[in-house]
Amino acid sequence: MDYCQYCRICFAEPRVLPDILYIIGFVFTGLGWLTLIVFPRQSWANFWFAGLWVPLLLGILYTFVLFYYFFAEYRSTPFHFLTLDGLRCLLAKDGLLLAIFLDILLLSIIAGAWMCRKAAQIRMPYIYLLPCLLLTFAVPGTGFAIFALFVSTGGRWSQMARFEGQPPTNTEPVFARPSTDAT
Repeated sequence: MDYCQYCRICFAEPRVLPDILYIIGFVFTGLGWLTLIVFPRQSWANFWFAGLWVPLLLGILYTFVLFYYFFAEYRSTPFHFLTLDGLRCLLAKDGLLLAIFLDILLLSIIAGAWMCRKAAQIRMPYIYLLPCLLLTFAVPGTGFAIFALFVSTGGRWSQMARFEGQPPTNTEPVFARPSTDAT
């Protein structure tokens, strides 16, 4: 297969495809995180862009990579995910390693967008939110733990629960059409 004389990468080369998709996933995620860090209180940033469009694009990319590479080279089974040795065997494939990485990027940006929306609802100062976002980008579990700690110190969990609350389920149904009785 002939390579491009300028960049030495041929997009049809199967060995290079995971590298290209890795860069694409990282660029999308980087744009999402940059948007969250610069505009954390804007709904177009924390809901539409970083909360919906970037995760949707990463989810589509993840699904493609997972299905394309899961059966490539040798047959894998879902049971490989149940043991550490099986997982190690799966991650020896660059495509499945990429799928795991995309999944981590996907879940961390969803968590970051959620934290931005919740911080805006409970009026958490940006100075507390920024380290949570930076940590969630680098080490998602730690970033969420710090966010939970900051929310706890302000006693804001009950405030957040109010936003997340569901309507009561013990109410009578409401009919959408007006009744014909004019009493």
